[in-house]
Amino acid sequence: MPELDVDTARRIVDAFAVAIDGKPASAKTFSPKPFADLITYKTWKQEANNSHEITTRSRGLLLAYLLMSGGHIPYSGVPVGGGWFRPDAWVAGSLVKLGYATADDEAKAFRVTLLGWKLAVDTLVSALSTKE
Repeated sequence: MPELDVDTARRIVDAFAVAIDGKPASAKTFSPKPFADLITYKTWKQEANNSHEITTRSRGLLLAYLLMSGGHIPYSGVPVGGGWFRPDAWVAGSLVKLGYATADDEAKAFRVTLLGWKLAVDTLVSALSTKE
């Protein structure tokens, strides 16, 4: 995992959210300790997640999660200096439901799939091409 502090992690999440979705992320959950209650995908409570398509919000947050985690996002949170960052539960569930990530209960982590990495690249290319 990259060497980050909580303030920099917050800035990363908001920077990608603003660049892709036009507004800061509403969900930036940090804790001084790992999220010990999130030990399996079921504990993320995504039964009601009815996502049918990827949103600009999810695209922006995916980019932030990739930068902070390298594509291996522990259920217990991404360690950052001074705390742990937990991805937005709905976004994580959407990424799994739509095939952009898998829930690996053995590793206790979300793993971004090749499809998810391609989505990230397409999102960046699209965002950068609109800036020209």
